[in-house]
Amino acid sequence: MKIKMPFKLKISRIFANKKFVIAFSLVLSFAIWISVMVNQNPIREKVFTDVTATISIENTAVSNSGLGVVAASSQKFTVTLSGPNYIISTLSQSDFFLSADVSEVTAAGSYALRVYGNRNSSVTGYTFKSIEPSTINVTFDYMDTKELTVKPKLIGASAAEGLIAEDPVVTNTEQSTLTVKGPRTTVEKIAIAESYAEVNETLSATQTFDSYVILKDKDGNVLYRYTPEGYVVDGQDRTVTDNYLTLSYQSLKVTQPISKKVTLPVAAAFTNMPEQMTAKDIPYSIDVEEVTVLGAPDVVNSMKAVTLSPIDLTQVSLASKVFEVSAALKDGVKLTEKIDYFTVTVDLSDYAERTFNLNRDQVKFKDLDSKYTATVDKNVNNVTVCGKKDVILKMTAADLSAQVDLSDKTGGKYTLEVVFTSEKFKDVWQVGKSNIEITIE
Repeated sequence: MKIKMPFKLKISRIFANKKFVIAFSLVLSFAIWISVMVNQNPIREKVFTDVTATISIENTAVSNSGLGVVAASSQKFTVTLSGPNYIISTLSQSDFFLSADVSEVTAAGSYALRVYGNRNSSVTGYTFKSIEPSTINVTFDYMDTKELTVKPKLIGASAAEGLIAEDPVVTNTEQSTLTVKGPRTTVEKIAIAESYAEVNETLSATQTFDSYVILKDKDGNVLYRYTPEGYVVDGQDRTVTDNYLTLSYQSLKVTQPISKKVTLPVAAAFTNMPEQMTAKDIPYSIDVEEVTVLGAPDVVNSMKAVTLSPIDLTQVSLASKVFEVSAALKDGVKLTEKIDYFTVTVDLSDYAERTFNLNRDQVKFKDLDSKYTATVDKNVNNVTVCGKKDVILKMTAADLSAQVDLSDKTGGKYTLEVVFTSEKFKDVWQVGKSNIEITIE
């Protein structure tokens, strides 16, 4: 028969283990100490000095009404906390923070706001016995937004001999406008936004510089100047600790264009010319024969003439020989004179026109896939060409050929533009556009 061990005998064996006895003693001692501290520990106080208070209006009736903080006293507070010694002794200033009560702010003006304490950690069991002083002076105003066009200024930037320093420009056009947000009484004074940088260099090429914002009143007096060091000064170079303004940016890149001025002849250009013709083969005159351009030195030095936007030669005829076209300028080059359009007159006094009918067999196909064949459905009638009188009088329909571009075309019916040329007579051109119907199989 098995005999059960008494319970007290098992306990005695456990306490015979020295490691268990040591651990049990520590736990018991700690529990006794906690009990004494909780039940018998005296209430004590702890004082914190030089405490700051936060003024938060986010998601409050104040911010919803359009008000914002424009000034607050920089006072420090003395905070007295009260509670059991075992809690108070562990507290530091990071365990709490002070806030200003903005619930009574209803309009612009100055207020003495009550300051109250908030717990900032999981530690509890203590109270805020006193906060001295008990209020903080804060001024509120309506917050306005204003957009200003920035005028860049570079001090001391000059051009090398023979070159011209043009007006500086904001490098990133998205920064041409500055957005200023702040107290209404402050924003109302701001009328001018400039950017400022001291260069004091002689430049031989366009260069970009870091520049910083200056805000001025309507009379040009400096209100606030933002510095490369990151602080703000007023018109007397006194540091401004907080003007309660928010700017979309405080610094920006400004480009100083260095240009060269050159006078060049004006030349007309033409498109849709027969391959054997050039613009020199077409007699024309321009109402302005030469112009002065301004641009980057290396660009204008490479220019031989100011070329106009091309004229479609198929639109030049005895009935249409005067055209108004603009200048086709290279990037960064501009005219010094304000000329929107140039008048180009094609001299056709020695020219004539004739109209011909072509047989469908005269139509040639360009870039037709070898697995297809193409046919012209009808003859090509009423083809008008222009050329010198003596040439036009000699021409016959057989002197013309027609070509149609069939690249990328597959089987089917198409109405396509046809181009007419003459291998025999090189200085004639097609007048107007013509289409023909083609079947591809």
